[in-house]
Amino acid sequence: MEKILSYKNVSFRRDGREILKNINWEIKKGENWALLGLNGSGKSTLLSMIPAYTFATSGEVSVFEKKFGTCVWADVKEKVGFVSSSLNTFSDSLNNQILNNIVLSGKYNSIGIYQEITQKDREKANNIIKDFKLSHLKLNKYITLSQGEQRKTLLARAFMNEPSLLILDEPCSGLDIRAREMFLKTLEENKSDIPFIYVTHQIEEIIPSITHVAILDNGEIVSQGNKFEVLTEENLSKLYGIDLKIEWSNNRPWLIVK
Repeated sequence: MEKILSYKNVSFRRDGREILKNINWEIKKGENWALLGLNGSGKSTLLSMIPAYTFATSGEVSVFEKKFGTCVWADVKEKVGFVSSSLNTFSDSLNNQILNNIVLSGKYNSIGIYQEITQKDREKANNIIKDFKLSHLKLNKYITLSQGEQRKTLLARAFMNEPSLLILDEPCSGLDIRAREMFLKTLEENKSDIPFIYVTHQIEEIIPSITHVAILDNGEIVSQGNKFEVLTEENLSKLYGIDLKIEWSNNRPWLIVK
């Protein structure tokens, strides 16, 4: 089966401290993964190796069966879509752009339109905006949107270049429960066949289409595999450091403190 992503014996050190330790992880076509871990466990560092924002100190990273360091990585990066709450750091660039243009800019993974946009591109963006139920906001500036609408806009933008892998790095961070559920519903309804990795520290965000889970704790993957086998009371109580009960409802897990 085709491998979408592979980490082999990957470690990362910064200022003499080991942030990631001997990571071995594979994602195959047809799988959607949640990467679960507490704040500071190394989740974002691990995935920042895909766009080469961070470089492994040792080990091998491969995306779409191309090993980092053996090919033109820009060609690999073009096939990866990102949605992250950290994109708010670009708010100065985003705030005064209208929703329609932000979605269009996804074709080139840019913030802003700096290259030719065809009529076909505009029609495609219109269809995506319609699918994401954002048509009534398409001429609104980003700064006027609610946080939930902003995240949905960034998700729509990520679909514009038809990525071969979608990375969602804590996309619901800071959202209230209504905005979170609207975002997750939009993702579930529009995910298509694009494999994705959903990074979170909240298991309630693990939607039905997620098939597998990897738990990252203190820089190490301590459990990985089918979500029903990994999301056990024992594993989660150990991760969070409190005695927990897990209940499944509508194919989503929910935590109860015992």
